[in-house]
Amino acid sequence: MKQLAVVLAFAALTAAASVAFGGQLPATGVNGSMHDMNMISGAQQDTLQRVCVFCHTPHNATKDDQANGDNYPLWNHTLVDTTGWQSYQWATPANNALTIYDPLQGPSRLCMSCHDGVTAIDEHGPALAQAGGRALSGDRAVGRNKDLTDDHPIGFSYVDAVNARNTNSQELALTTDRFATNVTLSPTAGTYNTVDRTSGKRAIGDVLYGGSIMTCASCHDVHNKDNAVDAVASNGIQYNYFLWAKEKDSLICLSCHIK
Repeated sequence: MKQLAVVLAFAALTAAASVAFGGQLPATGVNGSMHDMNMISGAQQDTLQRVCVFCHTPHNATKDDQANGDNYPLWNHTLVDTTGWQSYQWATPANNALTIYDPLQGPSRLCMSCHDGVTAIDEHGPALAQAGGRALSGDRAVGRNKDLTDDHPIGFSYVDAVNARNTNSQELALTTDRFATNVTLSPTAGTYNTVDRTSGKRAIGDVLYGGSIMTCASCHDVHNKDNAVDAVASNGIQYNYFLWAKEKDSLICLSCHIK
């Protein structure tokens, strides 16, 4: 009986560990997440089962000569051609004065080297180069045909947007405001709901490129580290979109937009 109890206790600990290290879940780290190319269906796994190597390498990293010689974070993946990309067109007249300087500015250029629908996500090199053939499709190919006109605008100054939209009333959160963690519904007509930011891990300004420019990484926590943990959806699935704030109650949207 004692031996059986030990076996059961070990099994319980093992089960608990498997849950604790389930990398598909938000805020569990990049290993095992959807940014671990070894986990992607149809992709060629790295020969040594490395995870970081699909994007980064400690030696012989790719230098981005198209961006004034900027050397991105030890990049080990093919960079996209930065010419010919179509930016989002402002639908609100009040935004027309805002300039999208470069839709691929900052880390967005790196994101599109997988999310352009063309570049193979499972290739890496030149260090111990491995050819790949798996390109993203569907909704994951955000930059298909270099078209970003149907996506949230990036490459503009959020600081300029705050100055332009907060003239008469506050429409955008300040860069010092933290990401939203909860919203309390108002029972009184004419009184807005209360968005709680006090326990947010990061301020909006922390994820703006150069403290100002909106990029893909302004919404997405690509390494799945501080990622907001959403509740299980009604269909029993816990979706992980690598976001700084939850999808629930549209907290990711309410983090910037005062609505």
